[in-house]
Amino acid sequence: MPIPIIVGVIAAGAGVYGLVKGVSGAKDHRDAKDINDSAKGMVDSINQRIDNSRQSTNSTIEDYGQRKLRAFNDVISDFIETYGRLKDVNLLNSPELENLNAGDFSKTTLAGLQQDYQTLKDAGLGLGTGMGSGAALAFGAYNGTMLLATASTGTAISSLSGVAATNATLAWLGGGSLAAGGYGMAGGMMVLGGIVAGPALAIFGHILGNKGEEALNNACSNMEQARTICDHGDLMVKKLQVIKQVTRLANKTLSLTSGRLRGAVREMKKAIEEYGETFPSFPQESREAVFFSVKYAQLIKAIIDTPILDQDGNLVLSTEKRIIDISAVADGKKASLDTLTV
Repeated sequence: MPIPIIVGVIAAGAGVYGLVKGVSGAKDHRDAKDINDSAKGMVDSINQRIDNSRQSTNSTIEDYGQRKLRAFNDVISDFIETYGRLKDVNLLNSPELENLNAGDFSKTTLAGLQQDYQTLKDAGLGLGTGMGSGAALAFGAYNGTMLLATASTGTAISSLSGVAATNATLAWLGGGSLAAGGYGMAGGMMVLGGIVAGPALAIFGHILGNKGEEALNNACSNMEQARTICDHGDLMVKKLQVIKQVTRLANKTLSLTSGRLRGAVREMKKAIEEYGETFPSFPQESREAVFFSVKYAQLIKAIIDTPILDQDGNLVLSTEKRIIDISAVADGKKASLDTLTV
């Protein structure tokens, strides 16, 4: 066969090969784009779920903080004023309060409630006022009386707001970003239970300059990263949902216990109107009203003193059981009362 013909055949074969590679490369580019689009959609979706859960959880905790404030300004202040009118109160022999250290109530619980309430009033949060979102978030998430006790009188609420602004988890819950570090979503995951998001998918959409095969490999790598982020995101959403669930339980328990204290205080006022302010002169029914008002006041203090989150932003695992026990005692049921010790 003449050599020119052989060269021609080779050239033709090279052309066909180049055409096939070109077609294959174009297909790889299309596949890479489809995979990248899918991965990006997955990450966008989990980001939206996380943000929705973040906002919902933040709102729930803030609402709980506001309820704590309302309790102080309403039923707690009413109890403090009414109970303070009584003389010669002796609760040592109350079987209802035996396991709640009722004998120390006037020295411990009452003094603590009075101090907390005074601190709130000194900070300008008396009846008819409300907390800012940062303070409400901190007041709802943490041990309220601890925060108030450690804050200087008159600056308590600004101190509470400072807690929310500087704590990574609360900053993320309240604003979606971390002021103390600027980690964004990945940082929020990092501080909420040690979950860390994968690196940002920086090469999404940037495949046209790559060879088809390389672009496809990069896209497959993107998809693996997207799956990792989605797995971590799912865990984060579950953690937020549990925090929200426990906060709602605490909020509901505080509301119900406050209602019971309100009724007991009402009965205590009636007793004072009928029998005066000397406790020993009360009939048994009126004494029981006093007993129950003290019981519910102690339970409310126990709720307020129970944190939802620890200092690292994680759910306090013992909180749910503690709140359930408080609710049981408020309903007159048996409970592990040792968990109520503050």
